[in-house]
Amino acid sequence: MGNASLSRLNINFQLHNHGFEVHKQACTNPLLNQLQREFPLDSPIDWELLENSPTVREQATSGIFYDLARSVLSEDCFPTHAILYNKNDTAQPWHQDTTIKVQGQGFIEAPVKEIYTSLLSVRLSLDDCTFFDGALKLCPSSHKHGVLTTQEIRGHSIRPFSAPEMQAGDILIMHPQRSTPAPPAQPASPAA
Repeated sequence: MGNASLSRLNINFQLHNHGFEVHKQACTNPLLNQLQREFPLDSPIDWELLENSPTVREQATSGIFYDLARSVLSEDCFPTHAILYNKNDTAQPWHQDTTIKVQGQGFIEAPVKEIYTSLLSVRLSLDDCTFFDGALKLCPSSHKHGVLTTQEIRGHSIRPFSAPEMQAGDILIMHPQRSTPAPPAQPASPAA
């Protein structure tokens, strides 16, 4: 097995077991340069990026973002939204992504919790993110526990966490939630 195959196996293992993986330098330089020009470092948060940026829309429906999502989900996957975060302005408390964007309704709680298991977040870094300046902090394997209460999130936040450092052009993909199937029921033991 070549190095590329071993690397892909490691990435699949990380996504399944930890809930996230980093694709180093997955965004080509021409596309990265175009997005950096479109969204300079001081750009404000934009919650409607899919609607507001033809470049982002193209990449999410037929480009690199779509290709990554399709490799994990399926051919019929589609983008629901894209958000531009400015790491200097968007510090958030520990949380779990538990809303979906529905056309005409905005961001809502999913009416059927199983929807969460078919979601994937794709995050492109437009500049370098180190542990000290913007790396996303993630709780490995928390995606396997379903929708968590505030207290459970607090409990996960004191466990060891990961903060993958990324360079401009790296793409992080994450399963917000990915429940593992319950083990089959064991037959009852006969009474003694």
